[in-house]
Amino acid sequence: MENKIESRTGIEEETGSYLQLSSSRAPKKNQEALAQLGKRWVQWLNKHGVSSKIYYLNSSSSTTTTTSEEVLPEGVESIAKILSVSDDEMLGVSLQFYRDQAHADQVYSKMMQDETCGAIGKEFDGLVTQGKGMITDGFSRLRV
Repeated sequence: MENKIESRTGIEEETGSYLQLSSSRAPKKNQEALAQLGKRWVQWLNKHGVSSKIYYLNSSSSTTTTTSEEVLPEGVESIAKILSVSDDEMLGVSLQFYRDQAHADQVYSKMMQDETCGAIGKEFDGLVTQGKGMITDGFSRLRV
């Protein structure tokens, strides 16, 4: 077990130059099914040297609590409000850390040819809010 932890730490240290961020929304009733699917997805990515994390917007941060009771600083807006996330939806964010853009391209190429990924994608499409696309893009790390 110790080697596994050391190996995972190594991946996290190596993979920090390029981040793929994806966001999608889904009916809250699908949260458990999406969590199980997310575990399979993260396992697949880990096998290809990608450190991946999935987060959900806290229900306490949903549009129902972003009202006049909760005052945000001027110029700051709620993500849930900007994306018009409804009260019966949840917002999920997937963070995938790659060594660099070339590594992301290699993994994407493998993903497009892998039947497991195709099945995960098809199941995912059936669980997310219909008519609302995934928001995604890649980011290069700012070296400071």
